Amino acid sequence: MKFYLFGHGSIGSRHLKNLTELGHQETTSQAEADGFLICNPTAYHLETALKITRYNKPIFIEKPISHNLNGLDKLTGKILVGYCLHFDQSLKFFKQKIAGKKIIKVTIVCRSWLPDWHPDKDYRQSYSAKKDLGGGVLLDLSHEIDYALWFFGPVKKVTAKLQMAPELQIETESIADLNLDFVSGVNAKIYLSFASHKNERYCEVVTDSGTLRWDYQPNNDMYLAEIKHFIDVCQGKAKPLVTVSDGINILKVIEAAKNQ
Repeated sequence: MKFYLFGHGSIGSRHLKNLTELGHQETTSQAEADGFLICNPTAYHLETALKITRYNKPIFIEKPISHNLNGLDKLTGKILVGYCLHFDQSLKFFKQKIAGKKIIKVTIVCRSWLPDWHPDKDYRQSYSAKKDLGGGVLLDLSHEIDYALWFFGPVKKVTAKLQMAPELQIETESIADLNLDFVSGVNAKIYLSFASHKNERYCEVVTDSGTLRWDYQPNNDMYLAEIKHFIDVCQGKAKPLVTVSDGINILKVIEAAKNQ
């Protein structure tokens, strides 16, 4: 199969490498593409997707689906949103372990030091650091919001404290402290930061039968599984596991946090 790729940064290059290893190829002709991957800066996701819907081919949009909610109702067709943790085997196992238990407390943490993400580049020029490109810790680290909604369902109330990190010299928020109340009755505290010299990513759930913890371990297997799923979508063998509606619900939480 042939795929047209928008954006050849770190995540775009990873997806392309995985596609190639699976025996597929990149095409420079949009008309010849069997599917499209949108991996350019977040602020360009929607306009890019709308330009290619005329081909009526499946579209993969890297997370987040966009930088705000404007115009997302115009998206149609088979669209997979790139929240890759849905394909992480350890997180899926963790989800199964907490299912059916009475949940008392949920703590989700994802923190790191932005300059370390791509040491060979000036992080201050990256999309993560630019408001007009859709940067900021809420959008960039929205995987944690995604799996909280995946685990616990719709959110009824969001409270948040957002902070800048002067030492980073960037224009976007660098720290987000979220408190989510879910319709299911669960409360989750989510701490996101790319202004921390401590690098950790975990979810801790206290239940009536004990405390369970998941720690993220970097791996390519989930990205490979994600791309295999997108190929199945392109071949008509599967429906998108993470939908436009899911992407919108995540953005609604982010917008609620930003508007406080």
